[in-house]
Amino acid sequence: MKAARILVVDDDALPRALYSDALSLAGHRVVNASSGEEALVHLESEPFELVVTDVLMPGMDGLELLERAKRIRPGIAVIVLTSLSSAEPAVRALRMGAFHYLVKPVEPEALVSECHRCLEHRRLIVENQALRRYHQLLQVSQQFVGCLDTETVLTMSVDGLFSQLGGDAVLILTPGAHGLRVSARQGLDALQAQWVAELISERLIDDLGGLTTPTPLTGLSASLPSRDVVLRTLNHALVLPLRRDHKSLGAVAVFRQGSREPFGPTTLSDGAYLADVLALSLDNASRFAFATAQAELDPLTGLFNASYLTRVLEREIAQRAADRPFSLLFMDLDHFKRVNDTHGHLIGSHVLVEIARLLRRQVREHDVLVRYGGDEFVAILMDADTRTATSAAERIRATAEQHRFMAREGLELSLTLCIGVATWPTHAQSRADMVHRADLAMYHGKKMHRNAVYLFDQLPTTTEP
Repeated sequence: MKAARILVVDDDALPRALYSDALSLAGHRVVNASSGEEALVHLESEPFELVVTDVLMPGMDGLELLERAKRIRPGIAVIVLTSLSSAEPAVRALRMGAFHYLVKPVEPEALVSECHRCLEHRRLIVENQALRRYHQLLQVSQQFVGCLDTETVLTMSVDGLFSQLGGDAVLILTPGAHGLRVSARQGLDALQAQWVAELISERLIDDLGGLTTPTPLTGLSASLPSRDVVLRTLNHALVLPLRRDHKSLGAVAVFRQGSREPFGPTTLSDGAYLADVLALSLDNASRFAFATAQAELDPLTGLFNASYLTRVLEREIAQRAADRPFSLLFMDLDHFKRVNDTHGHLIGSHVLVEIARLLRRQVREHDVLVRYGGDEFVAILMDADTRTATSAAERIRATAEQHRFMAREGLELSLTLCIGVATWPTHAQSRADMVHRADLAMYHGKKMHRNAVYLFDQLPTTTEP
């Protein structure tokens, strides 16, 4: 039997000494108390697995001590001793949560045996509770551990953390350009979450890399806006680092209201486990996003490839209302074959990289640039109607015409572009039609005089099959 901390309570010194000596000889760590009041002082300051108490004592009796001990230490086991002939106090004790009762006088050996039986029963209960808790943790973590989408991971994990850790609010914080950014929240609105995130930055983790262990914080409400009825009650916080391969990915902050108990060791342990799983999931999602992005990038120019073009066009057409048009520019370099034939394919590749840089400077950050293949490029101009797209295409054409490619290498090559323009939903209602009709407009410019911009609706009616 593993040694346990046992509190023996009896106002009679002789049985108190007999029971204490017997339990100490059995290997347990025993503390004595001569009254219920003295016993409460020990219970409030020290952890015990078991209380052995007489029922009939002056002042606070054993039944009141049992009730208060269960409030202070909910998992504690209690054995009551009674010399009363009536069974009523013993029955009351059992109903109040006592493990068992013994009728005095009690032989020390019998008490030790009963204490061992009680402690074994308590051990099994604690193990069963721990297994149930681990099962719940596993169920919660499995909801997001296999997910490869960052937003879904954040949404599912913040719900799991909120329910499992018993907090009144939960934030998932990640590094941003200006301090910590609230990436997911539960229990606070956006403004409240931002106030709390700023406070945590100031109090603890301006440098997230320095946060390596679960860290409790107290006294938060004193630094939060007192006019906010929710924030003025948040007093306890548990900040859990999100780390992977010695790198900080952010932190989880769990909050409890001031009237509730601070976070105990079980919550710290469970929170650390869930934070580790969340960090792993975020890292996996980030790696997957990077791999996916790499698969959708042209290795030469760094622009998106045709596979990504298909996906983004389908997404935009599916999600847009008809009053929010967007346009597609299909661009092709004029006489690019001459560059390869005259200067070689290596120079030709450098020219393609340079035209990609030129195009990037001519479109907005949220527009999409694609190397469609060879010397063909596509630009998706978000929220651009036909007039806006035509103006942008003309600007791109003129810029390319004036530019001298490979100037640093002393070649000073002149190249021009043919650009075809199609707008959704004016010219096309499907992904395939958008690309095809912009391509037709570009090809018409090739047949005419090159170095030109053409709209699809400018083409002769016989152009499209």
